[in-house]
Amino acid sequence: MMGTSRPIVLATLVVIAGHAAAAAAAATARPSGPNPIRLPTSAAGDGRPWKCCDFVVRDPKLRPPRWQCNDVVKECSTKCRDCEKSPAGDGFVCRDWIVSPLEPPVCTPRPWECCDAPACVSWDDIPTCWCADNLAVCPRSCKNCELVQWNKPPVYRCTDQFHGYPGPKCSSPYISSKGKGN
Repeated sequence: MMGTSRPIVLATLVVIAGHAAAAAAAATARPSGPNPIRLPTSAAGDGRPWKCCDFVVRDPKLRPPRWQCNDVVKECSTKCRDCEKSPAGDGFVCRDWIVSPLEPPVCTPRPWECCDAPACVSWDDIPTCWCADNLAVCPRSCKNCELVQWNKPPVYRCTDQFHGYPGPKCSSPYISSKGKGN
């Protein structure tokens, strides 16, 4: 019994070594030219045909989400594969979809850096949002600062609206002594 199992073990080891050698040879034979395969979430926006987008559309059916930028530009980027003239005729729109778990960066900054209590309404694909965070001080970028409650200290809320997604959540609590968390 002992003598018959040894050749089977040796044959199995030879087959495994052969598969490992074939895999190593295939890995070295792959092209390493200027077009490496990249995931849609590669760093530095390598596959994205736009650096930032104000009028972004999110496909609600796909997970991870996919995004399309509807900004009108003078000319499409060389990375854009589906460039078409804008409906108004005042430029071009890149109709490429980008798959990414992260929302593309906006070109026009939001009135807040982050928001824990966003309030959004949507009449089209792009929501209009405002931040309902209660703050000790409104941020400098806020144009409409409203007194919510007269406490010690008083509580304020920035009522500016933003056409786009609300952005990241804050890591600080709603009320902050330095006005952050907005």
